[in-house]
Parts: sequence; structure tokens; C-alpha cells
Amino acid sequence: MKAFVAAAIVAILAAVGAAYVLDGTFQTTAYQAFTTEGARLDDPGRNLVDF
Repeated sequence: MKAFVAAAIVAILAAVGAAYVLDGTFQTTAYQAFTTEGARLDDPGRNLVDF
């Protein structure tokens, strides 16, 4: 029983740690991640094509 409780606690801590790391540093929006000097990507709320 002690091993099961210890495994459950470790699993919960690993899940919380992974969520913290992924939300904090690894996830960015597409217009932030793929912008270069030649790209004209902007906030997705604006239309990128003008007619």
C-alpha cells in the first residue's frame, strides 16, 4: 500500500511539473514562433490579405 501511495504522489508531482514547464516556456503561438524579418505575420485577429 505504501508503494502505491508513493507512486501516486510521484505521478501527480510529475504531471504538475510537466504542466508548469509546458505552459511556461515551450508553448508559443504560431505568429510568435515563426516570424522572421521577411515574414508579415501579425496578431491573428487582423486580416493578413488586403484586397
